[in-house]
Amino acid sequence: MKNKKGFTLIEVLISLTLLSLVLMALYKSAETLRKSNIHLFDYLQKSTNSLKGSRTLLMDIMRADNNITINTEEKFHRLTLENTANSLYGQAQAKVVWLVHKKENTLLRVEGGAYDIPLKSEQHVNIDIIAKHIELFKIYKSKTKTKILVMIKVKNREPQIFMSQNLQLEPPKKQQQKPTKPNSNIK
Repeated sequence: MKNKKGFTLIEVLISLTLLSLVLMALYKSAETLRKSNIHLFDYLQKSTNSLKGSRTLLMDIMRADNNITINTEEKFHRLTLENTANSLYGQAQAKVVWLVHKKENTLLRVEGGAYDIPLKSEQHVNIDIIAKHIELFKIYKSKTKTKILVMIKVKNREPQIFMSQNLQLEPPKKQQQKPTKPNSNIK
């Protein structure tokens, strides 16, 4: 009798069974990883959406001169930056106002040249809607005027609190030069 070397039917069936168990385990882990990535992507997308306005507000404050006014209007604050270099619309220097509109408690960023609130029909500004359903928008300036604390709370989201430090102090006033007397010794 010839001695044939090969696999028996039972050995092939056992190896196919083991292979199918390994593939099922790999498929289960790949599916779990895919669901985890989708969940993480959704979380990061929501987080990114809620932080866009905060980053812009921080940059507005950091790139502003010290002409910053904070007004309390009912339960929200209004922040006025008379002159900031952080323009979303290509202006060299912009006046920016952050306020909460009564309709749906909408946080707005108003950017333009020289304008007043309430706006007049001839004034041109750009208005960005940052978030709706604002529950808290408070801004506090330190006594030294070098720090600003910002607190923002949007309904059904975590509150955002940040502090901007080492703000630019008012630029030194330019000293007027005294008129020089003509030199009488020159002939």
